[in-house]
Amino acid sequence: MTERASAEAIGATDVAKRYFDGATRVHAVEGVSLSVARGELVVVQGTSGSGKTTLLGLLGGLIAPTRGDVRIAGKSTVHMRDHHRTRWRRAHVGFVFQELQLIRRMSLLENVLLPLVPSGGARMTHVERAERLLERFGLAEKRDVGVERLSGGERQRGALARALVLEPEVLLLDEPTAHVDAENAARVVDLLAEEKAAGRAILATTHDPRLADDPRVDRAVVMEAGQLRAPDA
Repeated sequence: MTERASAEAIGATDVAKRYFDGATRVHAVEGVSLSVARGELVVVQGTSGSGKTTLLGLLGGLIAPTRGDVRIAGKSTVHMRDHHRTRWRRAHVGFVFQELQLIRRMSLLENVLLPLVPSGGARMTHVERAERLLERFGLAEKRDVGVERLSGGERQRGALARALVLEPEVLLLDEPTAHVDAENAARVVDLLAEEKAAGRAILATTHDPRLADDPRVDRAVVMEAGQLRAPDA
């Protein structure tokens, strides 16, 4: 095993996802191979409909591939039973979705602690960890505020805190800076760089140069019609 392979936190080999839209067969992802190591920040660029979000779902175990292999934390997930894959994903992967999926009429802290619900709810150690994340992200004073009363930047950072509350090895983000102003985009990119420096593997889809062109990004690839290519190809 190579040094790079042993450091892999998440990866895919020759992955494809096809489905039918009426009578039309759609090749959402076709023949993609990608590996992200611990302590690496990789971005996937591409237009809407290029397959970026589907690729995130495949890599994170949310979607089963039509073909190919997906590995999370050293284990192939494609032949796992659904409940086993779900547990493995929750233990090793944190997601920040483009629409954030924060629950209205719940406080910010309650939202951050939501990933603990399937395992029986948050214990005091989890609450303390969530509070430390909120303080680090400049949200300590907002912990008891309903998320519908937060600004866009605050919601984005809250969603990131929620993704990190279980201390996952892998962080997957869909357009994490798309709907925030320049100041908040810079803050999000700084936080991602800090997580990278702490050894987390990070993969983010983006069409935003504020993230894609940041010098702390290790690699950028472009998705086009379900396939990956180098940015200058």
